[in-house]
Formats: sequence, C-alpha cells, structure tokens
Amino acid sequence: MEIELTQVYTCPRCGLDTPHFVLARRGDRVGVECSQCHTSSLVMRDDLSQHQFLWEEELRQILNSLEDSNPDDER
Repeated sequence: MEIELTQVYTCPRCGLDTPHFVLARRGDRVGVECSQCHTSSLVMRDDLSQHQFLWEEELRQILNSLEDSNPDDER
C-alpha cells in the first residue's frame, strides 16, 4: 500500500497538530503515522475527518483576519 500524506491530526505523543501519513484503512478505523515523531495511531475515520475540518476552518479564519488587517489598505 502506498503511503500518502492526507490529514492533520493531533499526535498523542508529541502533542502537535501535524500531517499524518495514512498507513491502513479498515472499516471505520484508520492507521496513521505522525510526520514529526513517527508515532503510529489508530483513529476513527470520523474523528480524523472532524479534526481536519476544524483545523481547516481555523486556518481560514486566520487567513481572513490577515486579509482584513492588510496594511496596504490603509495607504
């Protein structure tokens, strides 16, 4: 099986939101490996998807706030 970089997840070992490589999928469970510390975890597919969604939403909000406070607009 080819390993692919797919989703951001909070690693239980290093505690960071990092990209995780998908190692295996079976039913509702996904085996992932942290790209930072290489810890393997078994997570529920819905939990992984929900974490990715929340992370992307937070990133969108940060980017939008940066656009709103663009110093070039004040000139």
